[in-house]
Amino acid sequence: MKKLFYIGAMSALLLSACGEETATVTPDEFKKLENGMSPDEVKEIVGGISKNPDAKEDDDLYLFLEYDGENGVDKESTVSLIFTDGKLDTILEDGLMKEKVELTKEQKAKIAEDVERSKNKASTGAINEYETTLKQIITKTKSNSIISMKDKELIEDGKYSIELTSNIFIFVDVNKENNIEKISAAVSSNALSTQNKEVKIAFEALLQSTDKTLSTQQQSAILEKLGFISDGKLIDHTEVYTLNNVTYTYHSSIENDSAILQAKLK
Repeated sequence: MKKLFYIGAMSALLLSACGEETATVTPDEFKKLENGMSPDEVKEIVGGISKNPDAKEDDDLYLFLEYDGENGVDKESTVSLIFTDGKLDTILEDGLMKEKVELTKEQKAKIAEDVERSKNKASTGAINEYETTLKQIITKTKSNSIISMKDKELIEDGKYSIELTSNIFIFVDVNKENNIEKISAAVSSNALSTQNKEVKIAFEALLQSTDKTLSTQQQSAILEKLGFISDGKLIDHTEVYTLNNVTYTYHSSIENDSAILQAKLK
């Protein structure tokens, strides 16, 4: 995803030339701030730029803006706004709406945790991009199938699920740097026996979304080499095949009542 820079050197120069002042935030202005706003929408409400006008998005699409409060409960009040991927995500005030209190160690740790969580929300560029790619592929190929792709869900740290049908799921594993490491399509025996068309669409979509250079013939060849047969029959089987620095594994198990096609990126 292309990074967007909200306040760069050129914009700072232009603002200076226009004589735009640093804004303060009043209680009434604070009440108008809402999650989902852009930096420009916030600027329109508060009437100027932040205390840190040179702030820009970091590599995780995370932007932090600071303001002094005005006419707040405390004379030295502050307002902090956190944006993730261009949208206001976290709104914090200290002494503007409520009196300042000395935070306990636990409270400080909780604030740090909330800020880190906000940063992590912005660090999902790879999975967001993959979800978009998969949706485009599914939309083009699903025809009159019963596939109805739902939005991704974080099911545990570093693992997302995307439901295609109640019996077919795509799982995406990301590492600590939020880069995709592994993509798996899991189908139940019921899907194999009653949703052959949907299973084939899911497997081919996984191959195409993992390696966009694959032709239709190559996708079919990979499935053939892995021993996938869309005849609705579940057998105990495991096969591995590597192509273009991607290791594909097809594993079906009678005991687990399921089959999995996995693509592991090197």
